[in-house]
Amino acid sequence: MSVPYVHRRRIQWGDTDAAQIVYTVRFFDFIMEAIEGWFWAVVGVDWYRLNLDMNLGTPFVHVDMDFKAPLTPRHDLETIVRVERLGSKSLTFQISGRRSDGMSSFEARFICCMVDNRTMTPVAVPDEMRDRIRGYMDACDDATQANSAGTPGAAL
Repeated sequence: MSVPYVHRRRIQWGDTDAAQIVYTVRFFDFIMEAIEGWFWAVVGVDWYRLNLDMNLGTPFVHVDMDFKAPLTPRHDLETIVRVERLGSKSLTFQISGRRSDGMSSFEARFICCMVDNRTMTPVAVPDEMRDRIRGYMDACDDATQANSAGTPGAAL
């Protein structure tokens, strides 16, 4: 897998509102879809299995988002997922959206905590998951440094 993780999707008519641009709340759907794709690609588990098989939830506790340019069905969207911080019981995602014309559409920061989904109490990020996330973060750092030096990016 190339790093950072990029989730691609086509913007569709049903994503838009009366203003003929993507309805604001759909951006959250796009980001959540990208983060779940990241979980599958990096951690090796999707949210369904995480919750049902491992009894772990990842409720989001903070969101910060800036809109840069609108999206329409004339665009494809690339949502880039980076991990800004790996806490003992939380993950901070740095998310950016890029339109197919290369223009930045949004930048966001989503923070989730790891919980036992039966009791909704915080739990530590499991060691195997932590190791995979840390490896991803390191690979992203290496790719950023390589790109800054003008060499091809890293792969995970």
